[in-house]
Amino acid sequence: MKVVIDNNLPRSLARLLTQNGIEAIHVIDQELSDVSDDVLRKTFAKQEIVFVSRDADFWTNHPPDWAIVWIAIHNPTLAQIKESIYKKLTKVIPTLQPGQRVLLATDQIRIFEEK
Repeated sequence: MKVVIDNNLPRSLARLLTQNGIEAIHVIDQELSDVSDDVLRKTFAKQEIVFVSRDADFWTNHPPDWAIVWIAIHNPTLAQIKESIYKKLTKVIPTLQPGQRVLLATDQIRIFEEK
């Protein structure tokens, strides 16, 4: 599945993932940086994507074909993103299926199945 990185995370994260062989785009590169969450949901509604965000709103409100990765780390530094978050994402993203949700915190990764 293609990865879409939300505006609350740096564009460099999409580039890092792409360099690792994971198809990733950032909402800025799609000219969607200033749109509402609802517009993002509608734009990618019919696509199977992994949506990566620090926004908790997507955790419970997302299209059924999406896998969600919620980065629940308050204001991560660029160093944290490059050293910790990126490594965790490269391990979990290839395993995800539509409907799964992942909580990525400083000390854990938890995968939840949709019911």
